Amino acid sequence: MSRKILLLKYPWGVSWTGMLLIAGEQNILMDTGLPETIGAFLLPRLRCEGVSPGSLKWVLNTHSHSDHAGGNRNLRGVCHAVFGIHRSGAEELRRSGCPPDLLLEDGMVLPCGDTRIRVIHTPGHSPDSVCYLDVESGTLFTGDALQGGGTPYSGIALYQDPVAYRESVDRIEALYRSGACARIFCGHECPPYEGTVEGTRIPEFLSLCRDASLRYTSAAGEYLGRHPDADAGKVGAFLLAEFGVGKNPSMPELPRLTAEAHLRELRGCGRRNRS
Repeated sequence: MSRKILLLKYPWGVSWTGMLLIAGEQNILMDTGLPETIGAFLLPRLRCEGVSPGSLKWVLNTHSHSDHAGGNRNLRGVCHAVFGIHRSGAEELRRSGCPPDLLLEDGMVLPCGDTRIRVIHTPGHSPDSVCYLDVESGTLFTGDALQGGGTPYSGIALYQDPVAYRESVDRIEALYRSGACARIFCGHECPPYEGTVEGTRIPEFLSLCRDASLRYTSAAGEYLGRHPDADAGKVGAFLLAEFGVGKNPSMPELPRLTAEAHLRELRGCGRRNRS
C-alpha cells in the first residue's frame, strides 16, 4: 500500500490551523484542531481521502493548546486510535476530558506499520511542544514549535521561553544537517511561508526563527533601557510595531506573552515551565 502524507488546513479566522495525515498500513493523524474542526472539516476531508475515521490508529498531539488538541474529545468518539502527547502535556489533556493513552518521550520511535515516527521534544513555544519526524520521507511536522517571524494570529513569534525556543531551533537545524529532515510542515502559516518549507529553503526558515527571537531580545533590552518600568503589554506592542508580520494581528493579546518571556529572560528570572 502506498503512503500519502497530507497537510490538512482547517480555515480558522484570518488563516488556518494544521493537521498532518499519514495514510498507510496504519493511519496516523497529528493534531486535531479545535473542537469544531472534527465535524465541520476533518471527518469530511478524511472520507474524501478514502480514510474512514475508524481506521485511524494513532492520534498524536504536538502540544496541548486548544487549537491543536481541542478536537481530541470529539474525534475519540468516532475512532479507537491511541492518543499520544509528550508527558508534560498530559495533565492539560486530562483536564480537557480526553486523557492520553500514551505519554511520549524525546527520542521515542513509534512503529506504525510501514511508518516510523520519531518524537523530538522541542520546548519553547510551550513546555510540551514536540515535532514528529516521518523517518522514511524526512517530513517533519512542527505544530507551533517553529514560529518563523510570527503568524497572522500573533504578529510576532509566540513562545514561553526564548532560550529553550532557540535551542529547539538549533536541534532541528542539526537534524536537517544530518540529512534526516527534508521537508517541514508547520501548524500555521508563517509568512512568507505558507506552511510548507521544502528542502533547500529549510536553512533560511530556521535562521528566520532564530534571528527573530534574537532581535526581540536585543530590541526589548534597548526598550527597557529607555523605559525601565515598562510592562509586558508595552514591550509586546513595541515588538509588534518593530517586527510584526502584520501590525494588526487577529489576537492582539498574544504579543504580550512573548514579551513576558523576554522580560523574564532579560531580568534574570530564569526559565519557567521547563520539563
